[in-house]
Amino acid sequence: MSDFDADVIVVGSGSLGSMVALQLARAGKSVIVLEAGPETTDWKVTDNFRNSARQNNFNAPFPDVPYAPNSFSPGYISPHLKGIDVFPGTLRTVGGTSRHWTAATWRLLPEDMTLKSSFGLAVDWPITYDELEPFYCDAEYEIGVNGIADFDESGQGLGYTYPPRSRPFPLPAEAKPYAIQRLQQQIATKGYRVDVAPSSRISKPYDGRPACIGNNMCNWNCPIGAKHSGYHVVEKIRKLGVDLRSNAVVHKIETAADGKVTALHYLTPNRATKRLTAKVYVLAGHGFETPKLMLMNNLGKRSGMVGRNLMVHPTIDMTLLSSEPLWAGRGQNIHGAIMQRRNQPDRTRIPSTRYDLLNNPPTVGIAETALSERKIGTALDDEIYDRSARIFTFEALTEDLPDKANGISLNTSFKDSLGLPGLRLDYRISDYTKANLPRLMDDFANFLQATQGTRVSPPTTFICQQHIMGTVRMGNQAEDAVVDRDLRCFDHQNLFLVTTGVMPTAGGVNPTLTGMALAIRAGQHIAKEV
Repeated sequence: MSDFDADVIVVGSGSLGSMVALQLARAGKSVIVLEAGPETTDWKVTDNFRNSARQNNFNAPFPDVPYAPNSFSPGYISPHLKGIDVFPGTLRTVGGTSRHWTAATWRLLPEDMTLKSSFGLAVDWPITYDELEPFYCDAEYEIGVNGIADFDESGQGLGYTYPPRSRPFPLPAEAKPYAIQRLQQQIATKGYRVDVAPSSRISKPYDGRPACIGNNMCNWNCPIGAKHSGYHVVEKIRKLGVDLRSNAVVHKIETAADGKVTALHYLTPNRATKRLTAKVYVLAGHGFETPKLMLMNNLGKRSGMVGRNLMVHPTIDMTLLSSEPLWAGRGQNIHGAIMQRRNQPDRTRIPSTRYDLLNNPPTVGIAETALSERKIGTALDDEIYDRSARIFTFEALTEDLPDKANGISLNTSFKDSLGLPGLRLDYRISDYTKANLPRLMDDFANFLQATQGTRVSPPTTFICQQHIMGTVRMGNQAEDAVVDRDLRCFDHQNLFLVTTGVMPTAGGVNPTLTGMALAIRAGQHIAKEV
């Protein structure tokens, strides 16, 4: 009889937590995965979305439960923002926040991981791109990533594959929707190139999933399962015997005098408690929820970095009415990207930027605008039809740098139904990010001119992406980082943190694939120790 309830306990069932559990289960280890939120099947999420009156709210198709509040739960997050509107979203459910991601699967560039050495900015990562590269491949093959051969992701026209890869994409690239093809032709007259964005919407049947047929619901939930989500990995770990417990809100973590974690406790919705023990513990929650749990239990405090250095990829959109029909919303959601601003030599002064071409269905916002203008009857129908045909949005996603003043802390004035605190969010736009504005405005003006369009919503202020990085960052020493290069907490020998919060710098691309690569690397490392 084992002295432990499991070899490893993983807190969080999202893409990263379930990916760690997958590596451990394949190595024959006993694993318990604890998820704070409830379980909702894919078919139910799709049904909820189709019947929702809040289709711009990514969390709306999922239950909003009082014992596991999310970013849309009133009062849970207390935002204190300067120069930026909106705050990042969280979703607490089986499968995690990747249940409603766009499936963009960019790799970081080597320079993104060596900002200090390459540009004199921020910090360098404690691991190199070459060390992480095999795990990028593992992640791509695990979830099914499509892309084009010989792709220069830096956007600098290098003429060869960059960053280097040891294996090709597992799947061929998707075909470009008409709107992307036409915009590509138009903005090429201004010297811009539209690249195919790699994604985990599979372009042909793969790993038991059907190929994408362009339902264009990627941000919410793929109704046929062509887009990867953490729920797919959950299904795999269950088949391998992993004990996954939903509605299990971890709130208390015990430690010994030497810092080792000795047990954790979770609460059920009716406040029943359960104590569990393991050889190794992994906190794999969202980039907000992992530092929150550590702050609640006074863990990892030596560096003073828990909850600090928040990065969110500040973003500005520009929406226009094209001079001709484009019919955005047909085909894949967010398919093309302009990468030429990603890694320019002036990155010492101006952040890395990627322009997404948002091939989203625009009708909800159009209808709201038309109704606010008191259009009714035939006039309303005509307005919706005309704008739906011609409206399009360009999105500029920009790099931000770690700053200790930006982060999350406990908001004790809020209590959920279990008596646990909410979150305070502090974030201000840096001068480095603001230095990007003249270039963004010039590029937007060029896009407008190339399409002979009319600007509908001028870019005014930054919003943020659902990308949380830096809040429990990795480093070489405990004085300025929370975890080491293997994601082991400096203060707690048997505690690992697997979350995009460990990323010391943000680059200018979505962090999820990098998080998955780190999760696979950590899972295989832990399996050798247990």
